[in-house]
Amino acid sequence: MNLSRLRKLLFLHMAHLPMPARGWRSMVYKWGGVRVVNPRKTFIGEGVIIDTNYPEDIIIEEGVTLTTRCIIVTHFVEVDGNQCRHYSRGKVVIKKSAYIGANTVICKPVTIGEGAIVGASSVVTKDIPPFEIWAGNPARFIRTREKQ
Repeated sequence: MNLSRLRKLLFLHMAHLPMPARGWRSMVYKWGGVRVVNPRKTFIGEGVIIDTNYPEDIIIEEGVTLTTRCIIVTHFVEVDGNQCRHYSRGKVVIKKSAYIGANTVICKPVTIGEGAIVGASSVVTKDIPPFEIWAGNPARFIRTREKQ
């Protein structure tokens, strides 16, 4: 294991220590390799789990709110009809001012649009367009919200 990987793991695990959710925790995740655009204007709650294999594949834009115990995974296994397993990875992009509810799981490469809201305990496996509300397992469209 190289020094860069150890450094990322150290910061990703340090983010679970008690600290202010706005600014500080976002900055620690940024030091761990997550691409947080503006840590001072990003809220990341307690217990958020970020993929430690490829944190650099996660992009969190300004004004995003990740509430408590969200999970973001950027790597996964695809199985075709012949039971062949293919290890894949992809980017997770959370656009400006999106709100992710508590206990939400984001898996597979997805983009959550600007101003979108994801309800608590949802499982996101598809892209979510801007200014839409999605919830459920798997997450489904609920309604459109007005732009502010």
